[in-house]
Amino acid sequence: MVGGLKNVVFCSADANIRSMNEDDHANVLPPATLAREKKFQVVYLDDELPNFEFLFEGFTDRFQFHKFTDGDQAWKELSQADPDVFITDIAHPGSDGWELVKRLAAKKVTYPIVVVTGYNDSAFEVFCKKQYPKLKVTVIIKPFGADDFLKQLTALVRD
Repeated sequence: MVGGLKNVVFCSADANIRSMNEDDHANVLPPATLAREKKFQVVYLDDELPNFEFLFEGFTDRFQFHKFTDGDQAWKELSQADPDVFITDIAHPGSDGWELVKRLAAKKVTYPIVVVTGYNDSAFEVFCKKQYPKLKVTVIIKPFGADDFLKQLTALVRD
């Protein structure tokens, strides 16, 4: 343990190995400064969930993650309740990220959508902004650092 934090190694098939340390958490709000007392609800969809467990472990005091590996299962959750943030990969079993964004646009959701993808292409974000200008879509390219991801997530739930 480093300064009370776990030293976590982030690695996926297309990612560089990276360790988290105390600096990775420097710009993430501590629980006492969040505007609300309940946990932020985050629906997280990715077929490589084991590679992202480090995101869930250290931040369960602020965020409650509803984790899915299949787009159709995630859609059942999204069609019944609105989370504070929806995070999805583009390619996974069941309905893919393109289809889910299309359905969410038809549902006229107002919560942020974060697309994490290994495709280093801005086409998805450009498409969403043109096709669905009212959606709040952000694209994050894998591999990404935990600090950047959590800063983004914290900023989204504050807005």
